[in-house]
Amino acid sequence: MSLRSLLCTTALSLAIAGPAQAARSLEQIRYALFQDNLAPVEEDLRALAARGDLGATRLLGEVLASRSPANTARAIELFKQAFAEGRGDIGALVPLARLVDYKPRWQQANRAYMEQALQRFKAGRDFISVDTRLEVFLVFPELFDAAQVTQLIDLYDRACLVYCHAPLYRAVAAARAGDTESADRWFRLAVESDPRAVYRYYDFLGEARNQRFRAFAEQLAPRMATLPVDLVQRIAQQLTEVRNAEISAYNNSRPLSRAQTDEEKQARELKAQAHASLIEQLDREVLQWLDNAIARDFGPAMVSKANFLMTAPDRYGPEPVVDLVQRLEQRQGQNLSLSMAEREQPITPQHIKALRARLHMVLWRTLDPHLSQRLIAELQAEHYPEATLLEGDMYNQGVLDEPDQERALALYLQEARAGSINALMRIARLYTYGRAICRDNAKAYTFAFAAQELGDQRAAALTQALGSRLTPEQRTAATRDGNRLIEEFAL
Repeated sequence: MSLRSLLCTTALSLAIAGPAQAARSLEQIRYALFQDNLAPVEEDLRALAARGDLGATRLLGEVLASRSPANTARAIELFKQAFAEGRGDIGALVPLARLVDYKPRWQQANRAYMEQALQRFKAGRDFISVDTRLEVFLVFPELFDAAQVTQLIDLYDRACLVYCHAPLYRAVAAARAGDTESADRWFRLAVESDPRAVYRYYDFLGEARNQRFRAFAEQLAPRMATLPVDLVQRIAQQLTEVRNAEISAYNNSRPLSRAQTDEEKQARELKAQAHASLIEQLDREVLQWLDNAIARDFGPAMVSKANFLMTAPDRYGPEPVVDLVQRLEQRQGQNLSLSMAEREQPITPQHIKALRARLHMVLWRTLDPHLSQRLIAELQAEHYPEATLLEGDMYNQGVLDEPDQERALALYLQEARAGSINALMRIARLYTYGRAICRDNAKAYTFAFAAQELGDQRAAALTQALGSRLTPEQRTAATRDGNRLIEEFAL
């Protein structure tokens, strides 16, 4: 056959084969995601998964899970399909475990499956099997005995060459065994290389976690420039949660009645001054970590700092937020060589537009309600996941007129029914702090509890603060309502 005939035959074959045969290979899809973590690859992955490609099945689950919490159930199903009862991709248990980590409801629903899955493959047959078991151990430590974990970590230490997580495994194992001294030592080491260790260490520190974590961060601060930038950002986020927890605890501890005597008034004034001083110090601690990450051109830290400053318009002005938004917009037009950490937290044009919409809702000279409303409408037309929540914020804050928190509540409920955990937190805060709606600690607890069960770590402090204001009977009823809410919304 001549070359011309061969080319014609090939072209005809491709035309007959149609789009299904022209789909990208798994390697091409992985490369597309490497270039752009938000690349539209779902249809190609579904086509490969439908043909039995277990690698594509797992990757489809990872993509769906990363793009919306509403995809959690489907992603778990795909990971289980990829695992194929131990005959397929053993490592598919890793993203499954990570997906349900710190999500009590999902952990409970998948514990029995994970226990059976661990019996489907030998513990030390290769590095993947060892690594998989240890990742499952982080989330389901009760499925392992101490001797087994020790053996697995020893095997892991001998085999792992790069991006090793043995300190984190050892920290969790020591904490599980009640060896708090060793656990603290290993956690401190793990935090310096693994962002996942940050919240685990904070949680491990117990009732005095806020003060103890701040002290740890202060000790680590002189070396922050040598730490991975995503870890610096993660510590800043945790310090932000410490700050928010302190604000929540203070707001919920204030007496409802007015001070009657001069002594009571003086005591309350001194307490308010001490609280204000604490928050100012916490702000400085948060901002030094964020500024370090920003100096290293880490986009997610720019977004975090802008959002942080907008939560305190009485202490900060708009100029640094405007500068950060402009810097993010300029970066979009540049062909930047992004780090792997930033590829995993991509900043899209929609993220920046949402940030600008928030900026114009803050009571600064930049306040422009109608521009904010227009930007939110554009984001809704572009199907930006948080757009309707932003619209709710607009009514909640009274940006256009007087606060309309009933309308905000309706929008938040709409998004909660669509699978948004952020909406649950907004509703909880609305019932806790709302100005134009009846405050209701029991309803606030219900929604905060649901958010916590589904993995929102911010909800823990609010749930704890609200719980102190409820009777045991009220807490029991609110918890029951929270569980019912999760079922009703199919979250």
